[in-house]
Formats: sequence, structure tokens, C-alpha cells
Amino acid sequence: MSSVGDSKSRVDQSTGAASLASRTLKLSGRDVSIRLEPSYWEGLEEICRREVMTVDELCDDVRNRMEQQARHSSRSGVSLANALRVFVVGYFRQAATERGHARAGHGQGRPFIATPFDTVPATSDT
Repeated sequence: MSSVGDSKSRVDQSTGAASLASRTLKLSGRDVSIRLEPSYWEGLEEICRREVMTVDELCDDVRNRMEQQARHSSRSGVSLANALRVFVVGYFRQAATERGHARAGHGQGRPFIATPFDTVPATSDT
């Protein structure tokens, strides 16, 4: 089971974005420390609840798939943290629907609704 290595994450008051949080995961029997923004950890936890697996299992599967892809292509050097970010965004993008976007208030010229940047006042030069 994964453990929180640095459970405190500071929020940048100017942007509303949280700093990175570290967790130590058990991947293929080895402890691996990963640093991600808290929203990505939350996304991974939600995915794991839906898919009935642990964060360690999911992250190990992502790492294994990265290694398989690297063996079959010339691309390499992607960090596990970056791969996890891409995975989380891709997972939720596949689940996004027009109805869901409408419920979230998207498509009204206000793309920051319900994001960490929602509370930052917009600046205008008018």
C-alpha cells in the first residue's frame, strides 16, 4: 500500500495551485518516491476506486507499460511522474462527455470554472 511521504502541500495563494506532494510507492517490490501535485494524487485515487486496485498497482502497471513502449520505440527518458500525469488526464478525457461539460459550466467562455485557478481574479486592460 502506498504511503504519504510528504502529506503537507502548500497552496500558492497567487495561483491557487498546490505544490508537489511526495509519496513512496511499492513498485515491483521496491520503494519508489514520486512527486505529483495533490490533484493528480486525488485523480489516481479516484481511478483506483473505480478500477478496484491500489495506487501502487496502478502506478506499477503504468511503469511496466512505459518500459514496454520504450523497448518498442526510440522514445525514452520520460519520468514516471510525467507518465502518471498524462495517464490521469487521458483517463478522464476518455470519460468526458458533452453533457458532463455542460453540467460543469464549460463552453461559456469561462474555462477556469471549478479548477484551482477559479479563485484567481481575471485581469483586464480595459
